[in-house]
Amino acid sequence: MSTDSDSSKKARRDHAREIARLEREREKKRRTRNRIFIQGGVVLGVLAIALVGVLIFQSATKTTAPHAGPKNMISDGIVFAGVNGTATPVSTGSIPVDGTPTATADDATDGVASVVTYVDWTCPICQKFEATYADQIAGLVASGTATLEVHPIAILDGSYVGSRYSSRAANAAACVANYAPDKFLDAQAAMYLKQGVEQTPGLSNSEIKTIISDAGVTSGDVASCIDDETFASWVTDATARATGDATLADPTTGRFGTPTVTINGVRWDGTTDLLTAIADAGAAEKAAN
Repeated sequence: MSTDSDSSKKARRDHAREIARLEREREKKRRTRNRIFIQGGVVLGVLAIALVGVLIFQSATKTTAPHAGPKNMISDGIVFAGVNGTATPVSTGSIPVDGTPTATADDATDGVASVVTYVDWTCPICQKFEATYADQIAGLVASGTATLEVHPIAILDGSYVGSRYSSRAANAAACVANYAPDKFLDAQAAMYLKQGVEQTPGLSNSEIKTIISDAGVTSGDVASCIDDETFASWVTDATARATGDATLADPTTGRFGTPTVTINGVRWDGTTDLLTAIADAGAAEKAAN
């Protein structure tokens, strides 16, 4: 009996030891797996952080990297003249990287008034200006009474919540001038008609593309240009040139604002009818010659 009892106790001890050994093996494997998972997670986390850094860098460089200006805007503006009874864009080159604009030549003896506008497509006052005068100015251009030069700039990013809407809209204007200049005035009218509301994010790039497409700008190059903000650096430079030009500042405030209009190089003060001022400028030019 004693021998059987001892054997039974030994078997139980051996069994307990085996269970303990198996448990230690399981615990060892569990810790190994956890270590692998943790290390893998750290690696993935580092890769994710690196990827975010790359995307941020790409985003920053997309909007700040120097780029030649848009074609047909060598003066910082797109020019329209009357051709066969239609307001037609004048083809020009572009401002090279780190270059400066070439002013549009004005024949002071032809009796044609030179009208230059500085506008922000996100500006509510520009929207009102467009509604009041755009069709009539286009008619004067088409008839050969005047030329029109439009300078899109961006001064209202601060009026829209965290979206840089003003800069993106000016870039869109440059994209249209570069790839579809004959549709520029249509695109401008459409953007004013569906303009975003201040103190909101304004319009997204997708919404801008839809508006411009509905206005007849269907070029895939324009869409890519808007998404990539191809002319972001030009927008910054052109805006700085306009806002830094003392001759364009409102003499009553000393500040630049949009819309700003010049007629034969003289700033329109807004106190007279614009169409009358254009006609008077052309007549005065003819009389002087």
